[in-house]
Amino acid sequence: MGDYKIDGHDILTPTTFRWMPRQVLDVQGDNRPIYSGIRSAQLSWRLESYEDWSNIQGMYRLIEATGSHICRIPAFPTSTGSSWAFESYTGVHMAEPQTGPFFESYPTNVVLILGNIVTG
Repeated sequence: MGDYKIDGHDILTPTTFRWMPRQVLDVQGDNRPIYSGIRSAQLSWRLESYEDWSNIQGMYRLIEATGSHICRIPAFPTSTGSSWAFESYTGVHMAEPQTGPFFESYPTNVVLILGNIVTG
């Protein structure tokens, strides 16, 4: 566990974290792209035990029905702030964890997408 939290609950530290690229909404008259102010982030785990899988799935089931969430994840790096310091974002939507291939009785890879993140 680390600084990663969802609704105040510590979550298993992901193997990788990344900010997802934003899609272009439109192009301005001077040919510059217009992007949404909303971002998404991806947390990925390479699991080594059933307990790790159980931890992620249990967290999801505990808070899935609450709608929007408060997520503490690495801050989006900006020119005015320090990159990769942790920050809490409110109003975040969480997708169901996506699983990869299984080994014995648990998936070895899990991906969780967090959406509706306003980075300012």
